[in-house]
Amino acid sequence: MDTHESPGLESVEQLAKQVFTELHQTIISHESGSLGGDVESVHDMRVAVRRLRVALSNFSVCVPKKDRKRLRLRLENLADALGGVRDMDVMIAAMKVSLGARSDEEKSAISALIRRLQARRRSRLRALINYLRGEEYAGFKHEFSSELINTDPAERHSDLAHIQPKTPELPESIEEEEEEHGQAA
Repeated sequence: MDTHESPGLESVEQLAKQVFTELHQTIISHESGSLGGDVESVHDMRVAVRRLRVALSNFSVCVPKKDRKRLRLRLENLADALGGVRDMDVMIAAMKVSLGARSDEEKSAISALIRRLQARRRSRLRALINYLRGEEYAGFKHEFSSELINTDPAERHSDLAHIQPKTPELPESIEEEEEEHGQAA
């Protein structure tokens, strides 16, 4: 007797709830650091957003379409706000590394570029802070929950209706299969 049952839809839904909840909490946990402009918090929050976007895609059949669209948009907007700051952080770090074995003239030019990048980062950080203090992000924080997971079998099946499983064409006889593989006698 086989004691291992294959995972059913209920367990997939439970896994989706667990993944969504953990990633949502991870995003929220980096909020205060990101508001303070911490480089690592911005990076970690951005990574968690990217992971939640992938999870949403992977578990799309578990989330009603209207909720999925709204969440995708909010995650895209959050990723854009975080990305603007993170891009500057990466460029600044690269420029600082390049200062090493440079002439004084080159160091002066690179330092001027770093100052411009830092000013641009401050501007993008203000935009991120405005987003994190805005209504859309507040909605994401409060609205997002495991209740997004579609547990209604009728709805779930209507979400799956557009997916047509591909059944491989089977040969009608062993001779036909052998001909396909060049094994005919």
